[in-house]
Amino acid sequence: MRDPYKIIIWGPGRMGSICIWEMANSKAFEIVGVKAYSEKKAGIDAGTLIGIDPIGVVATTDAEAILAIDCDCVVYTAHDEGTYHTDAEILQILAAGKNIVTPLPYQNVHLFREQEFVDQLRAACETGQSTFYAGGIDPDLIPNRVLLALTGGCADVKSIHLQENWDCSEADPGPLQYIGFGQAPEDAKKITVSQTMAANFTKAIVHTAEKVLGVTYDRIEESHDYIPAKADIHEPFLIKAGTVGRITHRMSGYVDSIGTAPLFTIEYHWLLGDSMLPEGTQPGQYYVATIEGRPSMKMTLDFSVSNHSDESFFKMGNMDVEPSYIATIIPCVQAIPFVVSAQPGLQDSFDPSINWKQDLRH
Repeated sequence: MRDPYKIIIWGPGRMGSICIWEMANSKAFEIVGVKAYSEKKAGIDAGTLIGIDPIGVVATTDAEAILAIDCDCVVYTAHDEGTYHTDAEILQILAAGKNIVTPLPYQNVHLFREQEFVDQLRAACETGQSTFYAGGIDPDLIPNRVLLALTGGCADVKSIHLQENWDCSEADPGPLQYIGFGQAPEDAKKITVSQTMAANFTKAIVHTAEKVLGVTYDRIEESHDYIPAKADIHEPFLIKAGTVGRITHRMSGYVDSIGTAPLFTIEYHWLLGDSMLPEGTQPGQYYVATIEGRPSMKMTLDFSVSNHSDESFFKMGNMDVEPSYIATIIPCVQAIPFVVSAQPGLQDSFDPSINWKQDLRH
Protein backbone atom coordinates (compact mmCIF):
# COMPACT_ATOMS: atom_id res chain seq x y z
CA MET A 1 0.00 0.00 0.00
CA ARG A 2 1.42 3.36 -1.03
CA ASP A 3 1.62 6.48 1.10
CA PRO A 4 -1.34 8.90 0.95
CA TYR A 5 -1.61 10.99 -2.20
CA LYS A 6 -0.34 14.50 -1.55
CA ILE A 7 -2.95 16.98 -2.71
CA ILE A 8 -3.17 20.73 -3.28
CA ILE A 9 -6.68 22.22 -3.27
CA TRP A 10 -6.68 25.17 -5.68
CA GLY A 11 -9.70 27.32 -4.85
CA PRO A 12 -11.43 26.65 -1.49
CA GLY A 13 -14.89 27.71 -2.66
CA ARG A 14 -17.87 25.38 -2.43
CA MET A 15 -16.31 22.50 -4.40
CA GLY A 16 -12.86 23.00 -2.90
CA SER A 17 -14.28 23.10 0.61
CA ILE A 18 -16.18 19.85 0.07
CA CYS A 19 -12.92 18.35 -1.18
CA ILE A 20 -11.08 19.55 1.94
CA TRP A 21 -13.76 17.96 4.13
CA GLU A 22 -13.70 14.63 2.27
CA MET A 23 -9.90 14.40 2.16
CA ALA A 24 -9.50 15.41 5.79
CA ASN A 25 -11.62 12.35 6.61
CA SER A 26 -9.79 9.97 4.26
CA LYS A 27 -6.63 7.92 4.83
CA ALA A 28 -5.91 7.93 1.10
CA PHE A 29 -5.11 11.66 0.84
CA GLU A 30 -2.98 14.25 2.55
CA ILE A 31 -3.67 17.92 1.88
CA VAL A 32 -0.34 19.72 1.59
CA GLY A 33 -1.46 23.09 0.23
CA VAL A 34 -4.52 25.28 -0.28
CA LYS A 35 -4.51 28.11 -2.82
CA ALA A 36 -7.06 30.82 -2.02
CA TYR A 37 -8.11 33.81 -4.11
CA SER A 38 -9.42 35.96 -1.27
CA GLU A 39 -7.07 37.74 1.13
CA LYS A 40 -9.57 37.16 3.94
CA LYS A 41 -8.86 33.42 3.65
CA ALA A 42 -5.08 33.81 3.55
CA GLY A 43 -3.29 32.67 6.69
CA ILE A 44 -6.24 30.65 7.96
CA ASP A 45 -5.99 26.90 8.51
CA ALA A 46 -7.97 25.00 5.85
CA GLY A 47 -9.87 23.10 8.53
CA THR A 48 -10.86 26.31 10.27
CA LEU A 49 -12.07 27.71 6.93
CA ILE A 50 -14.66 24.96 6.60
CA GLY A 51 -15.58 24.69 10.27
CA ILE A 52 -13.67 21.60 11.38
CA ASP A 53 -10.58 21.09 13.54
CA PRO A 54 -7.35 22.56 12.10
CA ILE A 55 -5.54 20.23 9.70
CA GLY A 56 -2.17 21.98 9.83
CA VAL A 57 -2.33 23.51 6.34
CA VAL A 58 -2.73 27.26 5.98
CA ALA A 59 -4.41 28.78 2.92
CA THR A 60 -2.36 31.23 0.87
CA THR A 61 -2.88 33.52 -2.09
CA ASP A 62 0.77 33.11 -3.14
CA ALA A 63 0.68 30.98 -6.31
CA GLU A 64 4.47 30.68 -6.54
CA ALA A 65 4.66 29.37 -2.98
CA ILE A 66 1.96 26.79 -3.69
CA LEU A 67 3.66 25.65 -6.90
CA ALA A 68 6.87 25.05 -4.94
CA ILE A 69 5.13 22.42 -2.79
CA ASP A 70 5.71 18.81 -3.79
CA CYS A 71 2.42 17.05 -4.51
CA ASP A 72 0.86 14.24 -6.51
CA CYS A 73 -2.08 16.24 -7.85
CA VAL A 74 -3.85 19.58 -7.80
CA VAL A 75 -7.63 19.53 -7.41
CA TYR A 76 -8.49 22.66 -9.37
CA THR A 77 -11.79 24.15 -8.18
CA ALA A 78 -11.56 27.81 -9.17
CA HIS A 79 -14.84 29.66 -9.70
CA ASP A 80 -16.23 29.16 -13.20
CA GLU A 81 -17.36 32.36 -14.90
CA GLY A 82 -18.27 30.72 -18.20
CA THR A 83 -15.51 32.49 -20.13
CA TYR A 84 -12.65 29.99 -19.74
CA HIS A 85 -10.85 32.67 -17.75
CA THR A 86 -9.04 29.79 -16.00
CA ASP A 87 -7.10 28.73 -19.13
CA ALA A 88 -3.90 30.61 -18.30
CA GLU A 89 -3.78 29.43 -14.69
CA ILE A 90 -4.31 25.80 -15.69
CA LEU A 91 -1.46 26.07 -18.20
CA GLN A 92 0.77 27.58 -15.49
CA ILE A 93 0.07 24.75 -13.04
CA LEU A 94 0.64 22.00 -15.60
CA ALA A 95 3.87 23.58 -16.87
CA ALA A 96 5.10 23.73 -13.27
CA GLY A 97 4.89 19.94 -13.11
CA LYS A 98 1.59 19.46 -11.30
CA ASN A 99 -1.07 16.97 -12.37
CA ILE A 100 -4.60 18.43 -12.39
CA VAL A 101 -8.09 17.04 -11.87
CA THR A 102 -10.96 19.51 -12.16
CA PRO A 103 -14.77 19.61 -12.31
CA LEU A 104 -14.63 22.66 -14.60
CA PRO A 105 -15.91 22.23 -18.20
CA TYR A 106 -12.76 20.85 -19.78
CA GLN A 107 -13.74 17.17 -20.17
CA ASN A 108 -12.25 15.86 -23.44
CA VAL A 109 -11.32 19.46 -24.18
CA HIS A 110 -9.53 18.39 -27.37
CA LEU A 111 -12.91 17.49 -28.90
CA PHE A 112 -14.45 20.97 -28.84
CA ARG A 113 -12.02 23.77 -27.96
CA GLU A 114 -9.98 25.73 -30.49
CA GLN A 115 -6.83 23.95 -31.66
CA GLU A 116 -4.57 26.74 -30.41
CA PHE A 117 -5.59 26.16 -26.79
CA VAL A 118 -5.43 22.37 -27.13
CA ASP A 119 -1.87 22.73 -28.44
CA GLN A 120 -0.99 24.98 -25.49
CA LEU A 121 -2.47 22.46 -23.07
CA ARG A 122 -0.48 19.59 -24.53
CA ALA A 123 2.68 21.71 -24.54
CA ALA A 124 2.20 22.59 -20.86
CA CYS A 125 1.79 18.90 -20.01
CA GLU A 126 4.95 18.10 -21.97
CA THR A 127 6.92 20.86 -20.25
CA GLY A 128 5.84 19.79 -16.78
CA GLN A 129 5.54 16.07 -17.51
CA SER A 130 2.06 16.39 -16.04
CA THR A 131 -1.42 15.04 -16.75
CA PHE A 132 -4.71 16.91 -17.09
CA TYR A 133 -8.16 15.44 -16.43
CA ALA A 134 -11.62 17.00 -16.14
CA GLY A 135 -14.63 15.11 -14.83
CA GLY A 136 -17.53 15.39 -12.43
CA ILE A 137 -21.19 14.48 -12.35
CA ASP A 138 -22.19 16.15 -15.60
CA PRO A 139 -20.09 16.01 -17.79
CA ASP A 140 -18.66 12.59 -16.98
CA LEU A 141 -20.46 10.36 -14.49
CA ILE A 142 -24.12 10.52 -15.59
CA PRO A 143 -24.11 11.40 -19.34
CA ASN A 144 -21.04 9.33 -20.17
CA ARG A 145 -20.29 6.48 -17.78
CA VAL A 146 -23.90 5.75 -16.73
CA LEU A 147 -26.15 6.80 -19.61
CA LEU A 148 -24.01 5.60 -22.51
CA ALA A 149 -23.28 2.34 -20.67
CA LEU A 150 -27.02 1.58 -20.84
CA THR A 151 -26.76 1.42 -24.63
CA GLY A 152 -24.73 -1.75 -24.07
CA GLY A 153 -28.12 -3.49 -24.00
CA CYS A 154 -29.31 -1.99 -27.29
CA ALA A 155 -29.07 -3.65 -30.69
CA ASP A 156 -30.01 -0.32 -32.26
CA VAL A 157 -30.23 3.27 -31.05
CA LYS A 158 -32.30 6.04 -32.63
CA SER A 159 -32.09 8.74 -29.98
CA ILE A 160 -30.67 9.39 -26.52
CA HIS A 161 -32.10 12.15 -24.34
CA LEU A 162 -30.81 13.24 -20.93
CA GLN A 163 -32.65 15.75 -18.78
CA GLU A 164 -31.18 17.27 -15.63
CA ASN A 165 -33.62 18.97 -13.28
CA TRP A 166 -31.94 21.27 -10.78
CA ASP A 167 -34.26 22.94 -8.29
CA CYS A 168 -32.53 26.22 -7.45
CA SER A 169 -34.92 27.12 -4.62
CA GLU A 170 -32.15 26.89 -2.00
CA ALA A 171 -29.76 29.12 -3.95
CA ASP A 172 -29.04 32.75 -3.13
CA PRO A 173 -31.55 35.12 -4.78
CA GLY A 174 -28.82 37.43 -6.15
CA PRO A 175 -27.25 35.02 -8.67
CA LEU A 176 -30.69 33.74 -9.70
CA GLN A 177 -31.90 37.25 -10.47
CA TYR A 178 -28.65 37.94 -12.30
CA ILE A 179 -29.28 35.14 -14.80
CA GLY A 180 -32.93 36.03 -15.41
CA PHE A 181 -35.20 34.43 -12.82
CA GLY A 182 -38.13 36.68 -11.97
CA GLN A 183 -37.70 38.74 -15.14
CA ALA A 184 -39.88 38.91 -18.22
CA PRO A 185 -38.83 36.11 -20.63
CA GLU A 186 -37.92 38.57 -23.38
CA ASP A 187 -35.59 40.41 -20.98
CA ALA A 188 -34.06 37.25 -19.52
CA LYS A 189 -33.15 36.02 -23.01
CA LYS A 190 -30.81 38.99 -23.36
CA ILE A 191 -28.69 37.75 -20.42
CA THR A 192 -26.16 35.47 -22.08
CA VAL A 193 -23.92 34.57 -19.14
CA SER A 194 -25.92 31.49 -18.13
CA GLN A 195 -26.22 30.43 -21.76
CA THR A 196 -22.45 30.53 -22.16
CA MET A 197 -21.78 28.72 -18.89
CA ALA A 198 -24.24 25.95 -19.74
CA ALA A 199 -22.94 25.59 -23.30
CA ASN A 200 -19.38 25.07 -22.06
CA PHE A 201 -20.59 21.96 -20.22
CA THR A 202 -23.05 20.70 -22.85
CA LYS A 203 -20.39 20.91 -25.57
CA ALA A 204 -18.23 18.50 -23.61
CA ILE A 205 -21.17 16.14 -23.10
CA VAL A 206 -22.38 16.16 -26.72
CA HIS A 207 -18.91 15.74 -28.22
CA THR A 208 -17.99 13.00 -25.76
CA ALA A 209 -21.14 11.10 -26.77
CA GLU A 210 -20.10 11.48 -30.42
CA LYS A 211 -16.74 9.89 -29.63
CA VAL A 212 -18.11 7.06 -27.48
CA LEU A 213 -20.93 6.15 -29.88
CA GLY A 214 -18.60 6.15 -32.86
CA VAL A 215 -20.66 8.59 -34.93
CA THR A 216 -20.00 11.84 -36.74
CA TYR A 217 -22.59 14.55 -36.25
CA ASP A 218 -23.97 16.27 -39.32
CA ARG A 219 -24.76 19.29 -37.15
CA ILE A 220 -25.08 20.43 -33.56
CA GLU A 221 -27.91 22.71 -32.46
CA GLU A 222 -28.13 24.78 -29.28
CA SER A 223 -31.19 26.49 -27.75
CA HIS A 224 -32.21 28.29 -24.57
CA ASP A 225 -35.78 28.64 -23.31
CA TYR A 226 -37.16 30.90 -20.60
CA ILE A 227 -40.41 29.50 -19.19
CA PRO A 228 -42.77 31.77 -17.24
CA ALA A 229 -44.35 30.73 -13.95
CA LYS A 230 -48.10 30.08 -14.13
CA ALA A 231 -48.60 31.30 -10.57
CA ASP A 232 -46.59 33.33 -8.08
CA ILE A 233 -43.58 31.52 -6.56
CA HIS A 234 -42.48 32.78 -3.13
CA GLU A 235 -39.14 31.02 -2.55
CA PRO A 236 -36.30 31.96 -2.60
CA PHE A 237 -37.80 35.32 -3.58
CA LEU A 238 -41.04 36.47 -5.18
CA ILE A 239 -41.35 35.22 -8.75
CA LYS A 240 -44.51 36.77 -10.16
CA ALA A 241 -46.71 34.80 -12.52
CA GLY A 242 -45.61 35.46 -16.10
CA THR A 243 -41.95 35.97 -15.18
CA VAL A 244 -39.21 33.37 -15.57
CA GLY A 245 -39.49 30.37 -13.24
CA ARG A 246 -37.46 27.90 -15.31
CA ILE A 247 -34.49 28.25 -17.65
CA THR A 248 -33.76 25.40 -20.07
CA HIS A 249 -30.44 25.01 -21.87
CA ARG A 250 -30.35 22.40 -24.63
CA MET A 251 -27.76 21.01 -27.05
CA SER A 252 -28.34 18.26 -29.62
CA GLY A 253 -26.20 16.31 -32.08
CA TYR A 254 -27.82 15.03 -35.29
CA VAL A 255 -26.81 12.06 -37.44
CA ASP A 256 -29.00 12.21 -40.54
CA SER A 257 -28.33 8.60 -41.56
CA ILE A 258 -29.94 7.46 -38.28
CA GLY A 259 -33.04 9.67 -38.34
CA THR A 260 -34.51 13.16 -38.34
CA ALA A 261 -34.58 13.35 -34.54
CA PRO A 262 -31.33 14.27 -32.78
CA LEU A 263 -29.25 11.23 -31.88
CA PHE A 264 -28.08 12.78 -28.61
CA THR A 265 -29.64 15.60 -26.56
CA ILE A 266 -28.68 17.05 -23.20
CA GLU A 267 -31.10 19.42 -21.43
CA TYR A 268 -30.42 21.41 -18.30
CA HIS A 269 -33.57 22.57 -16.51
CA TRP A 270 -32.84 25.16 -13.84
CA LEU A 271 -36.11 25.67 -11.99
CA LEU A 272 -37.75 27.02 -8.86
CA GLY A 273 -40.00 24.48 -7.18
CA ASP A 274 -41.97 21.46 -8.31
CA SER A 275 -44.52 23.59 -10.16
CA MET A 276 -41.83 24.43 -12.72
CA LEU A 277 -40.77 20.86 -13.49
CA PRO A 278 -40.85 19.96 -17.20
CA GLU A 279 -43.97 18.17 -18.36
CA GLY A 280 -43.93 14.48 -17.51
CA THR A 281 -41.28 14.86 -14.79
CA GLN A 282 -42.06 13.88 -11.22
CA PRO A 283 -40.67 15.53 -8.07
CA GLY A 284 -37.40 13.93 -7.01
CA GLN A 285 -36.31 12.98 -10.53
CA TYR A 286 -32.97 14.75 -10.73
CA TYR A 287 -32.07 12.97 -13.96
CA VAL A 288 -34.41 11.51 -16.56
CA ALA A 289 -32.76 9.53 -19.35
CA THR A 290 -34.60 8.14 -22.36
CA ILE A 291 -33.11 5.85 -25.00
CA GLU A 292 -35.20 5.09 -28.07
CA GLY A 293 -33.93 1.96 -29.72
CA ARG A 294 -34.17 -1.82 -29.73
CA PRO A 295 -35.03 -2.17 -26.90
CA SER A 296 -35.97 1.30 -25.63
CA MET A 297 -35.10 2.29 -22.08
CA LYS A 298 -35.93 4.94 -19.49
CA MET A 299 -33.99 5.72 -16.33
CA THR A 300 -34.69 8.17 -13.52
CA LEU A 301 -32.16 9.02 -10.85
CA ASP A 302 -32.22 11.16 -7.74
CA PHE A 303 -29.62 12.04 -5.11
CA SER A 304 -30.46 12.18 -1.43
CA VAL A 305 -28.83 12.31 1.98
CA SER A 306 -30.41 8.97 2.79
CA ASN A 307 -32.99 6.69 1.24
CA HIS A 308 -34.53 6.49 4.72
CA SER A 309 -35.15 10.20 5.36
CA ASP A 310 -36.24 13.37 3.64
CA GLU A 311 -33.16 15.39 4.65
CA SER A 312 -31.96 17.76 1.94
CA PHE A 313 -28.39 18.54 3.03
CA PHE A 314 -25.28 16.94 4.44
CA LYS A 315 -23.74 18.86 7.34
CA MET A 316 -20.03 19.28 6.59
CA GLY A 317 -18.37 21.58 9.08
CA ASN A 318 -19.97 24.98 8.55
CA MET A 319 -21.50 23.96 5.21
CA ASP A 320 -24.92 22.60 4.26
CA VAL A 321 -24.17 20.56 1.15
CA GLU A 322 -26.60 19.20 -1.43
CA PRO A 323 -25.93 15.54 -2.35
CA SER A 324 -25.39 16.42 -6.01
CA TYR A 325 -22.44 18.66 -5.07
CA ILE A 326 -20.67 15.69 -3.51
CA ALA A 327 -21.40 13.62 -6.61
CA THR A 328 -19.77 16.39 -8.64
CA ILE A 329 -16.38 16.46 -6.92
CA ILE A 330 -16.00 12.78 -6.01
CA PRO A 331 -15.54 11.53 -9.61
CA CYS A 332 -12.55 13.88 -9.78
CA VAL A 333 -11.20 12.60 -6.45
CA GLN A 334 -11.61 8.97 -7.56
CA ALA A 335 -9.71 9.75 -10.78
CA ILE A 336 -6.59 10.91 -8.92
CA PRO A 337 -4.85 7.48 -8.76
CA PHE A 338 -5.37 7.02 -12.52
CA VAL A 339 -4.12 10.53 -13.31
CA VAL A 340 -1.05 10.14 -11.11
CA SER A 341 -0.07 6.88 -12.87
CA ALA A 342 -0.92 8.09 -16.40
CA GLN A 343 1.55 9.22 -19.02
CA PRO A 344 1.93 13.01 -19.34
CA GLY A 345 -0.74 14.65 -21.48
CA LEU A 346 -4.52 14.90 -21.69
CA GLN A 347 -6.37 12.09 -19.92
CA ASP A 348 -9.40 11.03 -21.95
CA SER A 349 -12.74 10.44 -20.27
CA PHE A 350 -13.29 7.09 -18.57
CA ASP A 351 -15.85 5.75 -21.03
CA PRO A 352 -18.07 2.67 -20.72
CA SER A 353 -16.10 -0.45 -21.57
CA ILE A 354 -18.87 -1.81 -23.82
CA ASN A 355 -21.68 0.22 -25.37
CA TRP A 356 -23.71 0.59 -28.57
CA LYS A 357 -21.82 1.99 -31.56
CA GLN A 358 -23.10 2.82 -35.01
CA ASP A 359 -20.51 0.36 -36.36
CA LEU A 360 -18.95 -2.13 -33.93
CA ARG A 361 -15.90 -2.52 -36.16
CA HIS A 362 -14.65 0.89 -34.99
